Amino acid sequence: MGGFVIEHFDRCYFVAAALYAGYLLAELAEWPRAPWVLGAGLLAQTIGLLLRAVAIGYFPLSNKFESFYGFSLAMMAVVLLIQSSPSRRHRLSAFALGAGFYVLTFWFERLGSFPPPLMRTIWYPLHVPASFVSYALWGSSAAAAVAVLSGQKKAALRRTIDRHALWGWCLFSVSMVFGGAWGFVAWGAYFLWDPKVVWSVLLWLFYSGFIHLRYWPRANRPRIKAAMALVGLACVLVAYVGTSLLFGHGSHSFG
Repeated sequence: MGGFVIEHFDRCYFVAAALYAGYLLAELAEWPRAPWVLGAGLLAQTIGLLLRAVAIGYFPLSNKFESFYGFSLAMMAVVLLIQSSPSRRHRLSAFALGAGFYVLTFWFERLGSFPPPLMRTIWYPLHVPASFVSYALWGSSAAAAVAVLSGQKKAALRRTIDRHALWGWCLFSVSMVFGGAWGFVAWGAYFLWDPKVVWSVLLWLFYSGFIHLRYWPRANRPRIKAAMALVGLACVLVAYVGTSLLFGHGSHSFG
């Protein structure tokens, strides 16, 4: 990236980090303006993403830093969405997931890189953001599950577990269609026996079953569904990160 973009991106990067830390303190102190602090951090992070896009002239998601940065952005957007949640534990658990990935970006090189030719297709910037938002929604579902398992018996939390699992499934289904189209353009096949592709199918099947638990009386219980939501988040992390770190290199491995 050019010096101008690097300088301004770094400013946005550290300003967002400071604002997220401020949000955490404001949330713990139960300050009513905490969502505004979170929104300001999300704005700074979004501007940073746009700066990287300007620098390379394309969607900036071609290495470990940009991947974790993009997912944390999606997660923080969902955290802002759930600010009306009656459970602070739900909000903080979801925030912890997004903040965790943001902190991990500090271990990676922040310099931008130009995407390879196979990424320069309309399907790529449609597929990846849809996947990240679906992951974030499932993260919120799991965060609500944490609140339920900790003893909070609010009906709104149980609805959030179901609703965000369903929304995530719908969006992930769309992302898989985009991903299949991208795969055909990039590799000449809609499906590859790639670790991430296989785990994505398993993830889709898991949440397909999860959203139908309501029709199974023995399983449609708050604590069972909460536990399953946490299992779902573990599957998300394996599909997103584990396939690159644990199953060798594939077509979706981090750069």
